[in-house]
Amino acid sequence: MTQSLKTLLKLSAATASMGLLVGCATQASTEDLQAQIDDVRALAEAAMDEASTAMVTAEGAETVANAAQETANENSEKIDRMFEESMYK
Repeated sequence: MTQSLKTLLKLSAATASMGLLVGCATQASTEDLQAQIDDVRALAEAAMDEASTAMVTAEGAETVANAAQETANENSEKIDRMFEESMYK
């Protein structure tokens, strides 16, 4: 074989090897990327679940706070009436 043909064969073999390596690396990278996407998706779903729980808790707290405010307003009105009655005596 001539020197240029040997060089061409070596170059072709090296190119084919590089192509295989790049293809495998791309596949591995794609799998890693998909795994990372799945992890992020799981974290997002967990965050949404926690946010939903927090919303339910906040709504319950708001209901209790509104009831407490209503009781405080009623007590304030009672005290005002008692004070007015004591002023008339």
